[in-house]
Amino acid sequence: MGPCFIRSKVSRGPRHFELWHAARTVTVASAAPVPLIILTGFLGAGKTTVLNRVLGSQHRRRVAVLVNELGRIDIDAGLIRGRAGDVLELSGGCVCHAIGVQRELWSALEDVVRRSRPDIAILETTGLAEPDAILRGLEQLAANAPDGKGPVRAAAVVTVVDAEAGLAQLDRHEEARDQVRAADRILLSKLDRAGAERNLIELHRRLHDLNSSAERAAFGTDDAGTAALIAWLLEPAPRRSARPGHAHAHGHQLAAATFVDDVPLAGEALLLVCQALGDRLVRAKGFVHVAGESRRGFLERAGTRTTLSLGLPWGDERPMTRLVLIGEGLDEPALQRQLWACRVT
Repeated sequence: MGPCFIRSKVSRGPRHFELWHAARTVTVASAAPVPLIILTGFLGAGKTTVLNRVLGSQHRRRVAVLVNELGRIDIDAGLIRGRAGDVLELSGGCVCHAIGVQRELWSALEDVVRRSRPDIAILETTGLAEPDAILRGLEQLAANAPDGKGPVRAAAVVTVVDAEAGLAQLDRHEEARDQVRAADRILLSKLDRAGAERNLIELHRRLHDLNSSAERAAFGTDDAGTAALIAWLLEPAPRRSARPGHAHAHGHQLAAATFVDDVPLAGEALLLVCQALGDRLVRAKGFVHVAGESRRGFLERAGTRTTLSLGLPWGDERPMTRLVLIGEGLDEPALQRQLWACRVT
C-alpha cells in the first residue's frame, strides 16, 4: 500500500499554500538539501503537460511539486494528475519578483521537506518567470540559512519551448529569451505542430544563439524514449551561478485578467471574444460552464491556438466558469463586461 496523504491549508497574508504531505514526519537534521528542478517556459509552452508526464511515469522517486500560478485563480494545480508526491500551490505572486514571496516559498519548502523528505522537488514557474532571479533568491536565502544550505539546492533549469509558436515568442518577449538563456536543458514541445521544416530549423538556430550550451531534446515516440527523457529531466545538471540581475518588469505591457461566474456561457460567443483579442491574447486557461452542456468545458489559448473542449461531467461539483487570461494591455473590467455578454440566462 502506498503512503497515506493528508491535506492541509496554510494562509499567509494574500497568499495561500496548499500542502499535500505523507502522514509521517521525517527528521532532516544534517540531511543533504533536496535537489530542486526549476521547470520554466513561456506562457502556453506545455509545462503542466510535462509535469503530468513526469508524475505519471514509473521513475520510483518521491516528488514534491510546487506550482507558482500568476493571477488570483489557481488553474494549473487543478490540472495536475496523479499526485505522486507532495504538491504545494503558491498563488498571488511570482517567486522571481519579490523577496517576501521567496521567503514564504522557502518556509513552505522547509515544511514539505521536514514532513516527508522527497527525493526531488520540481518548481513549475509562471510563464513570465525569470529563472535567474529565482536562482539568485535561492542562493541568498541559502546563504542566510542557519546551516548555510537550507532545505533544497538548485539542480537544473529545464525550459520548455513551444515548437510551433516559440520563434514568434522569442522575437516578441524578453521573458521567453531569459528563460532560454537560463536553461541547462531545453525541451521542445508540440513538434507535431511545428509546420515547415525551415521554421523548425530557424527555431533551433535561435535557441543556439541564445544558449549554445543547453542540450535540446523532445519526448520520444515510445515508452522507452519517454522514460529515458524523464530520467534526463530529473537528473541534476552542473550548476553555474545565476547571471547578474537586471530590472524585471513582467511582460512589459502584459496583464492578467480573471473571470469567475456561475451563469452558463455560450461557447461560440466566448471563442469570438478571444478571437477579437487577436495576437494581444498570449495565454488563456480555465474551466467553463458551457450553456446546454453537462460536461465541464476547458478553454485554452496556447501558442497560436485557442480551443474550447469538453471533458467529464461536472457531477456533484457546482458548475462554475474560472478563467485566467494574459495578454498585452488587457483591460480587465472591459473584458469582464464582454464575457458577461456571453451569458445564457
